[in-house]
Amino acid sequence: MLQQQEVGRLVVPISMKEAINEFSNWRQFKVKGNTVKGYDREIRNFCLFLRNPDIVKVTLNDVMDYLNGVIELGWDPNSLMPRCMALRKFFEYLRLRGFTTLNEELIPIPRKQYKIPRVADEENYKKLIEIIPAESHDPRHIRNMVIINLLWDTGARNGELLSINIADVDLEKKKALIRTEKNRGSRPFREIFWTEETNQNLKKWMDKREALGNKVTFKDPEALFLSLVSCQAGQRLSVKGVGELLRRYANRAGIPYINAHAFRHHMGHDIINQGGSTADVMNILGHASVASSSIYTMMTNVELENRYRTFKGN
Repeated sequence: MLQQQEVGRLVVPISMKEAINEFSNWRQFKVKGNTVKGYDREIRNFCLFLRNPDIVKVTLNDVMDYLNGVIELGWDPNSLMPRCMALRKFFEYLRLRGFTTLNEELIPIPRKQYKIPRVADEENYKKLIEIIPAESHDPRHIRNMVIINLLWDTGARNGELLSINIADVDLEKKKALIRTEKNRGSRPFREIFWTEETNQNLKKWMDKREALGNKVTFKDPEALFLSLVSCQAGQRLSVKGVGELLRRYANRAGIPYINAHAFRHHMGHDIINQGGSTADVMNILGHASVASSSIYTMMTNVELENRYRTFKGN
């Protein structure tokens, strides 16, 4: 806890590092763990930039210098929004605690720059799975194959897929119960479904996982997908770990990098192309509202051209 003395609204200055620790401890009771970690990371980066000043000495110019520095280093301009949101929440918390600090409302929230989302297609999906030895007994290949299969079949978020426990899986009905990441309030859980081919690969992984468990002690025995890296073996596989395996396979297959979210965009787009509604997209992908699903109704350039040619007749 912070060591401080208060007289009315007068608070003795403390270091930013101390304030971040208390903010994160308080924040964990309000939002999910990943959000706490994200905010904590962004605020600590700012703290490092300023070399851990007293919180009352932080100015708006400090914030603007930091944001400009991020852009100069080549970061995506869209990365500024979560940084600014984290800083706003942090300084709002300090103000409510009684500290005389920077007014959080002065921290700008940059407009998001729209970009055409990266969408996985069937050709690149096939190239990805073809690069994995089909008859391999290497547990990494077996695990990675079914992860890619599930991303393609379900459109689940990376973190949702990795949250699955063994007890959540129903191989007979080819489905699982997952914890929805961004709709925890009204719909904290939802079911995902997959194909028979994926089911066979999943069974193969679960058998291999059980065999491994007879030889080593898992640090996270409930997790479906485990890290197999020596220093982290037996722990639940991380989001970063999936990103790395996708990047590695994409490089080997000679295709552009496909992140986990590209599979999600494919699923949403495919549902609409098959005649589904935005409500179908919302329910299958676990969106909080139909508005979040509307992006998938947008046509790609090729689809737009084809529709135009149909209307014009040439």
